[in-house]
Amino acid sequence: MKRAVREQTKALLDPAVASGLYDLVPKPVRPAGAPAIVLMMGFPGVGKSHCARLLADRLGAAHMASDHLRSQLFIAASYGRRENAALFRILDVLIERLVGEGHRVIVDATHLRRIYRASTVALARRRGVPYAYVLVVADDADARQRLRDRARARAEDDRSEADEEVYDAMRARGFEEPDEPYLTLRNGRDLDGEVARIAMELGARWAAAS
Repeated sequence: MKRAVREQTKALLDPAVASGLYDLVPKPVRPAGAPAIVLMMGFPGVGKSHCARLLADRLGAAHMASDHLRSQLFIAASYGRRENAALFRILDVLIERLVGEGHRVIVDATHLRRIYRASTVALARRRGVPYAYVLVVADDADARQRLRDRARARAEDDRSEADEEVYDAMRARGFEEPDEPYLTLRNGRDLDGEVARIAMELGARWAAAS
């Protein structure tokens, strides 16, 4: 069984596999502005993917969601080291194609550890594309309630397998902050205002960089 999983994961490293997934990525018909990359960060249950979709709509960006991609690639996800390596490599192939075509890209993953952000940051630097970090936070009670609601009835567009046990484990491991400054988006009562604020800040950064 383990050998079969290793062989499947190895096969997924073929860039042709990533190319076949390109059409599944939600993106605008035409790029909106110059290419840029936003790395979302946050614990399970904070509403990160919902915030990423709202931000992508405001910025005219592609929404590259790791949970959705994982669900397309693995029938029974293990979240193991080999699987994660394959997933993030394919993510980067897709991101590179998107920015190469001029798109802004919202990269939607927990990104709590530096190791999982490193390859995308290296890609952005290599391509000369501006990048930014956005940490999504929410009250602990709200995050736990979302996870309990997911256990009872999963939303159609929810591909995450994280539950309260995963949430607690990830909280215990902690968050490795980026070396660069990052923006914080609070998912709460004024979510629309928060998304608008982040979009405005990112737009100003990108305008200054152009």
